[in-house]
Amino acid sequence: MRFSIKKIIPTFLTASIILSSVSNIYGAVVNMDLVYDGVNHKYSAEEVKITIDGNALTGLDVPPVIINERTMVPARAVFENMGCDIAWNEATQEVYIMHNTDLIVLKINSNEGTKNGTAFSMDTPAKIVNDRTLIPIRAVSEAIGCQVGWDDASRTVSISTTVSEEPQENTDSNTNENTENSSGETSENNGSASSGDGTIISPVEPGENSDSSSSNNNQSTGGSTSSNVQTVNITGITVPQSQSAEQKFTINASGAIGTYNSFVLENNRLVIDIDNANMNIANTNITATNSTVVSAVRSAQNQTEPTKITRIVFDLNSLADYSVNLSSDKKSIEVVFKVSQVSNIALTSSNGADYVNIYGDTDLSVETYMLTNPDRVVINVFNAVSSLEDMYPGDNCNYVKDVRTTQYDAKTVQIVADVNRLVEAEIIKKNGYTSVCITRSSLDNVSYNASSHTLTLLNSSDISSSDITQTDNYMGGTYKLTLDGDYSEHFGTGTIKCNDDYLSSIKVGLDSNGNTYFEASENKIVAVKTKEYADSIEISFVSPKEVYDKIVVIDAGHGKNDNGASANGLFEKNVNLQIVQKLYALLDADPNIKVYATRLDDSYPTNASRAQMANEVADLFVSIHQNSNTSSTPQGTEVLYMNHSNETSAPSSKLTSKTAAQIALTWVINALGTTNRGIKERPDLIVLNQTKVPAILIETCFISNPNDAAKVKSEENINKLANNIYSAISNMLNDYDLR
Repeated sequence: MRFSIKKIIPTFLTASIILSSVSNIYGAVVNMDLVYDGVNHKYSAEEVKITIDGNALTGLDVPPVIINERTMVPARAVFENMGCDIAWNEATQEVYIMHNTDLIVLKINSNEGTKNGTAFSMDTPAKIVNDRTLIPIRAVSEAIGCQVGWDDASRTVSISTTVSEEPQENTDSNTNENTENSSGETSENNGSASSGDGTIISPVEPGENSDSSSSNNNQSTGGSTSSNVQTVNITGITVPQSQSAEQKFTINASGAIGTYNSFVLENNRLVIDIDNANMNIANTNITATNSTVVSAVRSAQNQTEPTKITRIVFDLNSLADYSVNLSSDKKSIEVVFKVSQVSNIALTSSNGADYVNIYGDTDLSVETYMLTNPDRVVINVFNAVSSLEDMYPGDNCNYVKDVRTTQYDAKTVQIVADVNRLVEAEIIKKNGYTSVCITRSSLDNVSYNASSHTLTLLNSSDISSSDITQTDNYMGGTYKLTLDGDYSEHFGTGTIKCNDDYLSSIKVGLDSNGNTYFEASENKIVAVKTKEYADSIEISFVSPKEVYDKIVVIDAGHGKNDNGASANGLFEKNVNLQIVQKLYALLDADPNIKVYATRLDDSYPTNASRAQMANEVADLFVSIHQNSNTSSTPQGTEVLYMNHSNETSAPSSKLTSKTAAQIALTWVINALGTTNRGIKERPDLIVLNQTKVPAILIETCFISNPNDAAKVKSEENINKLANNIYSAISNMLNDYDLR
């Protein structure tokens, strides 16, 4: 099917949003007829643009329009690009928008929507316009927790999906409001649309109040109050003069500051919201901070109504000790970050364990991990400067040979303990110092090189790489290597921390059959290369493209709670899965093609994750869907694609999405004898517009059509279809250049 439906309501949710043909109009001025509420409206206005997190949204098959002073957009095309799933209930005339765990329900022509069952109001309701469902972008975006801005000069709606955690641009509600003349009529601005009944539809999108709920965040860590409610201007931010142990930032105001709140958000951001304050800072993104703690300071007018709030965000390299205080004259807020002085290290041993005791003038922020080849324990102390010796000998230690120190960068002290074998390390906070306890690891004769992503099995002359069974559980994020037999006395059991972009760790253990295994937890999909030496085996974890010449990712559309279309006794997700399971078996048996699947069961990977998987490993991405319509008349096969930017000037010998679509269309029609509906460019679909490799979406047939539905109810036809799609993929991968 050509869009994703999150099946949240019972099985009566069977119809799709009508995708009628509407001319693409992208220019300085949009001129078109809009039919809604039973009336034809002549629309003429300058084009409205949309950005999501700074990225322009292009390729919409219906342009945004402004109705009753609100920007209206095609529901699916816009909100799927924000990570939402969209569903349409023809029976109740409702649009369902699922974002994470939130469910937004909009009823056509109703000014009231609901979020998780709680009602909220909208100035303009969702409407059926030219047989397309258009919804108010601001109301819905803010309902799912996004911030919406409007730039009148460029006529751009900007959406930030992380607004409650970031400072926002000034969205003063008075800035873009229409003004009333003496006769009480609304003046026109930048063009207008007149309806058949003479109503004026203004194309201006007024600014609305920013969501300021985070300014009263329950993580508040400080603040000062005053009875003075006079509005002040926040005029500038002074950065520290030097990278000293105490780094002070000063937020300056034109007068006495009344109330402010400070709190910490995830990803190490300190936020200060100042009430009754106009943001009047020239440099809204200070990156020259002269600080080892703060990487940037950002500021914006976060709210204008009912209270003006200026927000200052400190982006921290890591969380450090800090204080926020109002100056004695109340005209500034002083934000002081404390940088630790690491002054001494003492090495001790007790009960078979070694201890690296680290002393500083404040509580230290410490992380530690083990590296091998050679074996060593790395200890990083953040927001710290060193006055340590370069080297500390490990005399009388069990495992520590010596400890080396360095000022790794301006904000990190690094301490490296060279050890004589594999060990484990644990951070223990003591009164006045931090201790890293180093104990013997049960692992032995194994090492991992993070720079080459290589696991080495040492002293393994009696083991061959052919003795290793490989299990690629990429859907579960693991790659398992199993030796036939119990080698625990040789290798031990335990976990190797890898801490690189390929693997997070490798677990060494015994399975239920008594066989030794090495199970790698993946940060990305990997393949394996092995090399044998006289007394060792090297197992390198690499990108699949380093191992396989031809890789395809196949995708069964929808899944789990997202049934897709349903008609004539069929659920789209099940038909898609049947085809993909049979197709996977055929491709997996082909020694010349490596196949990955986004799902092989009733699960639901997000559309964005399907596209990401294709970009990570594939030479070709093929998504299987079934089409549907509110009418039972449409029938046949079509294949959707998008011209990627890297395909527009590709030589004819290189596989492109358009070429792949044409090849697939021919083979599918030959399998089922369906009507040829052609190939169609669809830049609004996530699995096509977020992929960077040749990608197609096969709409096999219309399950809303009884004749088409009968074809995919047949096991024989499903087998034919899988075989023909396999042949199409084989032709594409064998006959065209891929990389």
